Amino acid sequence: MQLQWKKVPAEAVWNQNADYRLRQSELERGTLAQDLWWSALVQPGGMTLAGFQDMLQSAFGGDAVIPADDLVEGEDESNPDFFIKIYARPYVLNALNAAGNPYGVRDLSLGITVTDDAVATAQDPEDPEPGANAITVVEEGTVTVAVIDDGIAFANDVFRKGLTETRLNAMFIQDANGPKGKGTGRKLKTKEINQLLDKHTRAGLLDEDAFYTDAGSIDYASAYFSTTMFRRSHGTHVMSLAAGYDMCEGQEKRPIIAVQLPSQVSEDTTGSNLAPSLRSAIRYILRRARRIRVGGPDGPVAPLVVNFSYGNFAGPHDGTGIIARIIDSELVSTPQMQVRALLPAANSNLGRVHAVVGFDAVPQADAVTLDLVVQPDDMTRNFVQMWMPWSATSPAPDFVTVKVTSPFGPQSMEVTATPGSRQVLCNSAGDVVAELSYAFDPMPTDRGFIELAVNPTTSNDPAIHTAPAGRWKICVEKGMLCSDEVVEVRIKRDETLPGYRNGARQAYFDNPCYVRFTKEGAPLAVDPAGSDCPVRRAGTLSGFACGTVPIVVGGLTQSNGQLAVYSSAGPISKARGAETANRAGPDATARSDDSLVMYGVLGAGARSGSMVRMNGTSVATPLVARMVAQGLACGEAADRAWVQARAGADDSTYPPIVPAEPFVTRTGGGRLRIPDPFSTKKEADQIGETSPVG
Repeated sequence: MQLQWKKVPAEAVWNQNADYRLRQSELERGTLAQDLWWSALVQPGGMTLAGFQDMLQSAFGGDAVIPADDLVEGEDESNPDFFIKIYARPYVLNALNAAGNPYGVRDLSLGITVTDDAVATAQDPEDPEPGANAITVVEEGTVTVAVIDDGIAFANDVFRKGLTETRLNAMFIQDANGPKGKGTGRKLKTKEINQLLDKHTRAGLLDEDAFYTDAGSIDYASAYFSTTMFRRSHGTHVMSLAAGYDMCEGQEKRPIIAVQLPSQVSEDTTGSNLAPSLRSAIRYILRRARRIRVGGPDGPVAPLVVNFSYGNFAGPHDGTGIIARIIDSELVSTPQMQVRALLPAANSNLGRVHAVVGFDAVPQADAVTLDLVVQPDDMTRNFVQMWMPWSATSPAPDFVTVKVTSPFGPQSMEVTATPGSRQVLCNSAGDVVAELSYAFDPMPTDRGFIELAVNPTTSNDPAIHTAPAGRWKICVEKGMLCSDEVVEVRIKRDETLPGYRNGARQAYFDNPCYVRFTKEGAPLAVDPAGSDCPVRRAGTLSGFACGTVPIVVGGLTQSNGQLAVYSSAGPISKARGAETANRAGPDATARSDDSLVMYGVLGAGARSGSMVRMNGTSVATPLVARMVAQGLACGEAADRAWVQARAGADDSTYPPIVPAEPFVTRTGGGRLRIPDPFSTKKEADQIGETSPVG
């Protein structure tokens, strides 16, 4: 494959990722791309909701609509994190994404494509519940547990309090075919779920496959699918650890609100299309949770615990990424309702997806080279982001210069940390297979980054132009970067999750200086002392979990108390102008593996009566969510400080960590001792609960 780098004009856009995705859609679909509808979150600058709605109608007519069910009455339109969700055609999104556009938009985050039915019914209000049905009255000590995930088998008996009685207050299947049409989503409340349970129960047994098909959770004719159809699904396992109880117990004090994200969102592990769907999920949960009152219709709202076991690798990692901002602004406690949000630390500690480029450790050097391995048979794109430090000066200094050499190909010309700097790599036919460009992420991030975007290395679609697999050389040369400043380099997450077929394969750094194993041959979980290798384990904490609101949980091996080698660590970057970062790492760690030979944690399978093992910080997080819910039920604060204090008290019950440092950046307050509620009745009794498995 003959390759050539070319210098091309840069697109003046707010969001580079959205621009890239829209351009790729046009290349792959041709003129059909213009007929698509996309979801997006847009940030209007100094404009009210009504004013923005009028502007959309005046400028674009019916090619842009605002979904009614995502609006919040009395929302603070002066809030810097005031976003509006829209459905729009590509040309509208391109116009709104243009930097300095005349429509007042100053940021845009692209979501997934949506159906014509979803758009046609978007402005229909959610069906109200009349009279007494609008409020659910619960007893003192009740805590609502909400889960946002993928593949939630919500008819499993651990989520029921009787044969045909659910514990779910509501279930929102975001990409199901609902009563309003194809792909409009389906919102099932307690009464409707119970009716489905009764309909599909015969001789004391629930036909679960028929139930999920009827509910819209499983659709074998759809291009997308739910992992609910398999024996093991992430959402079911997570929700069982957070709020699963023995059906015979008739648990009334842990009502559940669940949201199943669209398969398109879960399949794309980069997290690039998550924001609109996540914001809708959170707002649905909050609306439903406010109707669960303690003692009577006018009583206080029951406390709410929200578990979101998703993570990512890239982004600014300073708390200003859009997902971190959504969580911080939407899931904050108020005098009217206590809210606790929990997120995992991520599992990328050994992934070799993070590097730190600085020149203080090697003052004699003026360039650092990163070896990026882009894997063969990768059917998805790879992205590497090089984040510049924040600068008080405007425009920001030209911190570094980047050159990229493709496998068996030429080196690019310089791309500098200045607006307009961009290169594209073309094949012999002139088709673009990779891009290297500078972009600036506006307030509140207020930092620039240079991004390398590499096309898939294989494809069954002739419209997709493939890039070469192999070792790409990224050479970062010193510019105006000060000796105490660094460039944070992050590869976007790009995996194929169990059950999906997107063909993603994670790219990684492979510098010779990176020490992977100990002398005994075990995986080395921390960066060696004194190492000057740019590829780091430190700083791999999920970008979603960099805000101030969520309780962030790492993973440990229960049998020996050692931290899971995959559990991601801090520190994170400092936000614009801040003296210190939002957090040093996770707030605590909890069981993510039972032992070195018994991986994972037992939880519910996708069908009643089954148990499966899953591991990772995603399963440690709901165990802590369960503990937090128990704490709130007992009148305790159960916030970040409370979790850190509990972890500090529990830590001494484990053997010492070897090596002990860095402690805070990997464990936070310490190691929590939380029994697995699905393992034995003895362990469940230790946390004052009945085991879901008897």
